[in-house]
Amino acid sequence: RRLAELHHGYINAMNRPEGSGALFVYILPVGDNAYSAEEKESNTESQDEAFPIQADEQLSLQNMGQPTDDLPTILVVDDDTEIIHYLRSLLQGQYNITSRFDAESAYKSLQEKETDLVLSDIVMPGSSGIELCRMIKEDIQLCHIPVVLITAKATVEDQVEGLNTGADAYVTKPFDPNYLLALLKSQLSNREKIRNLLGKTTKTERITENVLSPQDNAFMTDLYQLMEMELSNPELNITRMTEMLQISRTKFYNKVKGLTGENPNVFFKKYKLNRAAELLSEGKYNISEVADMTGFATLSHFSASFKKHFGKSPSKYNA
Repeated sequence: RRLAELHHGYINAMNRPEGSGALFVYILPVGDNAYSAEEKESNTESQDEAFPIQADEQLSLQNMGQPTDDLPTILVVDDDTEIIHYLRSLLQGQYNITSRFDAESAYKSLQEKETDLVLSDIVMPGSSGIELCRMIKEDIQLCHIPVVLITAKATVEDQVEGLNTGADAYVTKPFDPNYLLALLKSQLSNREKIRNLLGKTTKTERITENVLSPQDNAFMTDLYQLMEMELSNPELNITRMTEMLQISRTKFYNKVKGLTGENPNVFFKKYKLNRAAELLSEGKYNISEVADMTGFATLSHFSASFKKHFGKSPSKYNA
């Protein structure tokens, strides 16, 4: 069906008149006037031919060793093994790379393994890259993950369709490796800026509009409200939070970790300290009262935690 649509055709399915099985009819245009000048351009050069990776670069990449936790993880999705190999050679060393050959297994992998960015071809057997993007952006656990779609030269309509599903960027083949590397770095840098912002604020109202997707904004709004309700609680009540957010413990953990870069306990402690700083700035409460209001069992623990987080003691915070 997708191939027929790419050629401005379509497929009809109907029952056979005699009632024995189905009949499929492929309708394809035969004249050149059905295609734009851009579509009629011959583009048989492969990615590797257009932008080859030098042999010494490949050798150094092969010797980079096993994946490490301090590198971002990129999931590459393409049914072409040569493209998978090319992208792995290009990206390995700067990122941890996992790969899948179809949208269904890629979506399953995302649910099981923490991933920082998805780099997906569009035209694949089964579900397309656009459909994979739609599944990711409609899943509350995954919708914060940037999706970059890669495809052969396509029409503006195809690109608009991809962006309308929530794709964060669009790249056409053959692509300049330096452009792709810069694009991935930019996407991940933006994600890191959002994480830092979420770790410093206590309300989504203080975050610039459109920084978060509607789903992520709603999730963080509910989370900030729940953390405020639990502010004086010394321990994070994950069970209560997951029940109120109507989300499983696993999805809750993965969502908070994916959005903020911290596990829920660490993020909740950051929230407490940020709220403590706000309460101290109001000038209505002394340090002992603020420590109690933010759920710290002892004043010494509060002071030590506050100084570690802000670089100064509570008594000198507004001095």
